[in-house]
Amino acid sequence: VKHNQYDSTKSSTYIANSSLFHMKYFDYDIKGVLSTDIVNIAGLIVQNQTFVEVSDISNNLFDSVPFDGILGLGYSSKSVHRVTPVFDNMIAQGLVSSPIFSFYLNRYISSLLTNNTYL
Repeated sequence: VKHNQYDSTKSSTYIANSSLFHMKYFDYDIKGVLSTDIVNIAGLIVQNQTFVEVSDISNNLFDSVPFDGILGLGYSSKSVHRVTPVFDNMIAQGLVSSPIFSFYLNRYISSLLTNNTYL
């Protein structure tokens, strides 16, 4: 599956952080560095968003899935490296009218990924 990939060398607004990042995500090891840039989510422009620029994922996590990456929506108090979560930045920057987000859960079995996890 072909994926969109972030390339910091093509961004004029990229800010290097260089803090190393490593975490376990289910059965996967994810490694990379923290980076800061402008992030566009469905037309909402989030300034100065810090995120993980992933350089290595064990077990080929993204080789056969249709999505490009993982967007963390955790609480600020649980954030790794004290990174402000993207939704918190969206609220602080006045990009959303209310501090509420929701999910659409597909009901069709064809959306089954693995281990009864639906996307």
